[in-house]
Amino acid sequence: MNQLTAPVLTMSSREIAELTGKEHKNVCRVIRDLISDHILDAQLEPLKFEYRGQLFDYYELSKRDSFVVVARLSPEFTAHIVDRWQELEQKLNPVFNLPQDLPSALRALADTYEQLQQAQFEREIAVKTKAHISDKKTAIAMTTASKDVQENQRLKDQIGQSKKNATLLAVERLTSNTYTWQPLNKWCEAHGIKPQKVHDERYGKINTYPFQAWMDVYSVNLSALFGAH
Repeated sequence: MNQLTAPVLTMSSREIAELTGKEHKNVCRVIRDLISDHILDAQLEPLKFEYRGQLFDYYELSKRDSFVVVARLSPEFTAHIVDRWQELEQKLNPVFNLPQDLPSALRALADTYEQLQQAQFEREIAVKTKAHISDKKTAIAMTTASKDVQENQRLKDQIGQSKKNATLLAVERLTSNTYTWQPLNKWCEAHGIKPQKVHDERYGKINTYPFQAWMDVYSVNLSALFGAH
């Protein structure tokens, strides 16, 4: 009768990163340093996993090597690794108590292998889900920031102090110069443009003039003037 051997248990660098809360690239860097220092298996080669169409390195470590990595990386998480190894080894225990008849032994081994595969699958899903949630939060934050910027620009346009248009009062306040509205009005008439009206607390409604009118009449660049405001 052929002798059945227990599968070799390993722990991936990705799982170590998840258990310790460290970035995976930092875990891999520590592993490479330990290999260079001949503290880990010198023959240990990186494997590849695909994420968003790109290939990245990762390592599968023995129990001993995983302890060494965590001791170097973040010793306070050693207990987490010990607990995880106990969980993995408990799942593997049925392999060492296989039935004596071959058909039953093969069924038991197949069940155990399926359990190990499911556990690995769940770990991979957890890692990907964590990354997805992080990316989603970043995307939401960027979208919110973009909306805030757009709303801020819209309000500036409404009050006549933006890169697109500005009132006499807004430009005079920033330049400390005095301007008259008549040349700006003539420029608008010549170009078939009707000055927009914006609210002003003191005068009610006042005109706001476009970027090119200010540029052509007074050589005032609204982009430079309001760019930092």
